[in-house]
Amino acid sequence: MSLQTPKILVVDDEPDLELLINQRFRKDIKEGRYSFVFAGNGVVALQVLNEYPDIELVLTDINMPEMDGLTLLAKIKEMNNPLLHSVIVSAYGDILNIRTAMNGGAFDFIVKPIDLNDLEITIKKAIDNLETLKKALQARDKLIVVQNELQEARNLQLSMLPKELPLIPNIDFAVYMKTATEVGGDYYDFHVHPDGTVTIILGDATGHGMRAGMMVSIMKSLFMSDRNNMELKPFFENSSKVLKDMQLGRLMMALTCVQIKTDKIITTNAGMPPLFIYRAGSHTVDEVIINNMPLGAMKEIVYDLKEISIKHGDILLLMSDGFAELKNENVEIYGYKRTINSFLEVANNSPGQIINYLVEIGRVWTNGNEPEDDITFVVIKIK
Repeated sequence: MSLQTPKILVVDDEPDLELLINQRFRKDIKEGRYSFVFAGNGVVALQVLNEYPDIELVLTDINMPEMDGLTLLAKIKEMNNPLLHSVIVSAYGDILNIRTAMNGGAFDFIVKPIDLNDLEITIKKAIDNLETLKKALQARDKLIVVQNELQEARNLQLSMLPKELPLIPNIDFAVYMKTATEVGGDYYDFHVHPDGTVTIILGDATGHGMRAGMMVSIMKSLFMSDRNNMELKPFFENSSKVLKDMQLGRLMMALTCVQIKTDKIITTNAGMPPLFIYRAGSHTVDEVIINNMPLGAMKEIVYDLKEISIKHGDILLLMSDGFAELKNENVEIYGYKRTINSFLEVANNSPGQIINYLVEIGRVWTNGNEPEDDITFVVIKIK
C-alpha cells in the first residue's frame, strides 16, 4: 500500500448503499486504509472526479438516472488515466452489460444484490493491482531517466571522435564504430605531426555504461594534451600512471597505437587485440602481438614497442575485441582465426570495402542480433 489513502468513488442511486459501505468499512475508514466518496449518478460522478483527481477506484452501478454506468465508464476511459480503475455493479444475469463494461475497460464486476464480503475482496484486489501498476510506472519513469542519461553520455562519447579522417597522400583510412546498447568504451583518434608522421590510437575501456564513457573522456584528454609528442613509450607509461593515481578501481583502458612513418611503423599495445598487417607482396597476414598491461592496471609499467617495416599495398587492421567475440546462435565466438581469414578474403579491396565486408560477416554470424560489446575497426592502406 502507498502512504496516501486510496480514495474510492461509489456511484449508485440507492442511498442505502452509502450507509452499508460506511458501516462495513468503518474500521478501514477510521484507520486511514480507505476513503469513500459517493455520487448518485454518472453526471455527479464526473463532477466528483474533477473535484478529486486523486480518486483511484470508481465503483459504479449500471442502471442509474441521467447518466448510466456504461456511459460513465466510457467517459472515464476518455480520461486516459492508467491509475484509475473501475468496477461495474450489475444485476445477476445481466451478462450482456457486464461484458460491455469489461470490454470498455472495467477492471472487474460485482453482481447485485451486493455481497459485502465479495465487495471487500474486489476493492482490495483493485487497489493492490493499482499499487503494482504504480510501482511499474515508477520503474518505467526511472528507466526513461537512465536511458536519457545514457543517450546523452553516448552522444558525448561520439562527439569526442574525430569529425573527419586525416588526408594523407600515401595513406587511405576507413573507420567504423558501433556501440552496444548502452554507453560503450571504444575510442579512436588520429594526429598528423608536422613532418607527416601519423599517430593512430584505438582504445577500449573496461566495461560499459557511464564509467566506461568517463574513461573515454579521460583518454581523449590525455591524448590531446600529449599528441604533439612523437614518443609513444612515455605517453603510454605516463597515461597509465595518471589513470592509476586517479584510483578508479578496476576501471582501465586497453589501448593500441600505431605511428606511421615513411616506410615503417612504430607500435605498442596495452591489452588490445593484435595488430593485423596484410602483406600485399605475399598475400599473408602478420599478427603483431605485444603483451603489455592495460593503462591504469599498475602504476609502474614499462611498455614495449615494436618497429616494423611496411611497403606499398600493405594494409593495417586495428580493432577492438567486440568483433572477434561475436557469438552465433550456438554461443560460439567468431574468434581471431576466422578474423584473419576474413581479412585475407577481402584484403585486395579498399579500406572502406574491407570494413563493409567484416561488418556483413559479423551480421551473418550473429543472425542479425545486436552485439554485446562495441565493435570498432580502423583500416589503413599504404599506397
